[in-house]
Amino acid sequence: MDEQNWQIKQQLVSYFQGLTSESYKLLDILKLSSDILPLETLLPDLSNKLARLKASMIENYKNLNRPQYNGSQAQTELGVGMNSIGMLSDRLSTLIIKEWCLRNKNNPNPEKANDLYQTHTMDIIHALANAKPGSSSMNTKITHHQSDVTAHSWEEAFYGLLSTNIVNWESQEILYIKDITTLPCEELRSYIAWFSSGNIQRNEYIQYCEKFYWR
Repeated sequence: MDEQNWQIKQQLVSYFQGLTSESYKLLDILKLSSDILPLETLLPDLSNKLARLKASMIENYKNLNRPQYNGSQAQTELGVGMNSIGMLSDRLSTLIIKEWCLRNKNNPNPEKANDLYQTHTMDIIHALANAKPGSSSMNTKITHHQSDVTAHSWEEAFYGLLSTNIVNWESQEILYIKDITTLPCEELRSYIAWFSSGNIQRNEYIQYCEKFYWR
């Protein structure tokens, strides 16, 4: 690796570390509850909070001044596989949420959170810094359902992906803590409908992340 490439990789590592830190601040503001909330309460409350914070968070992301590539030289390559910007961004956003929960929810475990950051999160950050243009369409479900999500920049796409994964994470807590077979039929249908919708949104944002990062 020549000196110029080495420098840009180091700048990108620092950038993605900054992106991670800004995202922790979003979760600090949201103060995710340790209680399992009904979906009819969780979805509108959390979605409205995320919508209100969207503009300021996107501005904070933009202020990180992401190192820019020459878009004319960024051509899709074979062999990128799951290490595309879109897929790696999805993984990073999930790790951010998981680490925050380990530090702040029931029975905080800062040692485990630190280990998660030093091993998994930093590994993904380095993978992002070394990523090449690829295709995230492999993650697209075959479905007739439509999503109305949109993004006009890399920062907006990443915020949309993180926001969607936050809501997905919180809504799925019931799967790991409670016995879903005891839920009323209508409530269970609501969860199934949201999981479908939420995953379609997530897939759309993964593709937006890939698209706008290389522009």
